[in-house]
Amino acid sequence: MNRRSLLLAPLTLLLALGASRARAHSYKLDAIEIGHPWAEPSTGDVAAVFMALANMGDKPDRLVGAATPIADAVLFQDYGNRPIDAFDLPPKRPMALRPGGRRVVLQGVKHRLAAGDDFPLTLRFANAGQITIMVMVQQESSEPTPAH
Repeated sequence: MNRRSLLLAPLTLLLALGASRARAHSYKLDAIEIGHPWAEPSTGDVAAVFMALANMGDKPDRLVGAATPIADAVLFQDYGNRPIDAFDLPPKRPMALRPGGRRVVLQGVKHRLAAGDDFPLTLRFANAGQITIMVMVQQESSEPTPAH
């Protein structure tokens, strides 16, 4: 191995690790797993956020709140745009938030969301606590799957 290869090896490793972390795009908080949070580009002041949620623990939990600096309010909706107070997360039963189904709704979005953007979203769970995740803005994704 020549000297140049030895000098570039750590940089190559760092770049590879950074790229894999960006693609992974999943989070874990205690027994809660959050997979691929994303939002579609917006055209107005309302946007929807989608993701996979899984409670891998033995006790039920609930997603009871959310907040983001890019919107005035964050609400939860069930099928048929019905507002709900929380998403129940029974043990070992993954849930997909996806277009046409359950979703997190941002109201009063402060600027248009364009493909390639990302923004922080803090999720609050009844038992696990809270976590801030990054939501990617992209065209409609394939159905999210839980991060295992």
